[in-house]
This record gives sequence, C-alpha cells and structure tokens, in this order.
Amino acid sequence: MRREFVALHYPLYWHYDVLHGLKVMAEAGFIDDPRCSDALDLLESKRLPGGGFAADARHYSTSASAKGGVEWVDWGGTSKQRENEWVTVDALAVLQAAGRL
Repeated sequence: MRREFVALHYPLYWHYDVLHGLKVMAEAGFIDDPRCSDALDLLESKRLPGGGFAADARHYSTSASAKGGVEWVDWGGTSKQRENEWVTVDALAVLQAAGRL
C-alpha cells in the first residue's frame, strides 16, 4: 500500500484514499463489514481536538495564472492541524454510518 493512501485528501480527482474507500463502503451499505474496522480506527485517530478532520495532502497544484498564485476554487486548504470542512463532512458521514459518533 502506498503511504499516500492513509493521508486524507480533498478533492481526490482520480486518486483514492482510505476515506474514499470508507465512503464507498458506507454508501453501498457494507460499512459494518469487520474488514472496515482498521480503516475506521485509522479515520477516528485522525480527528482533530476540535472534532474536525484535516486534509493531510492535496493532489491539485496552484496555478501561476491565478491571482496570487492560488487555486481558483477554495478546497479548504491542506494542513495537519487545521480542519478542512470538505474532509470533515465526509469523515463524519462515514463515522455516523458506522455508528461511531
């Protein structure tokens, strides 16, 4: 498994990470499968003290043509200490579906 798989990202584009895998399992109705347990434990361990989740890494790059050298769309930023609202919504939905909230 690639190390990048356990980092949370937003947006994923064509990539894949542990949160996306859990989202698929939740939406398919299989989040209670015991094989999801380790991945759910990992997701819970990434919860920030304030209750949210950070985007550990990103797949997009900034555009030199964008004003200030930033992405045109606000994806919530990447930081291991600061909540990313998009990752948080997905993570909380997965944890709720798994009965872990």
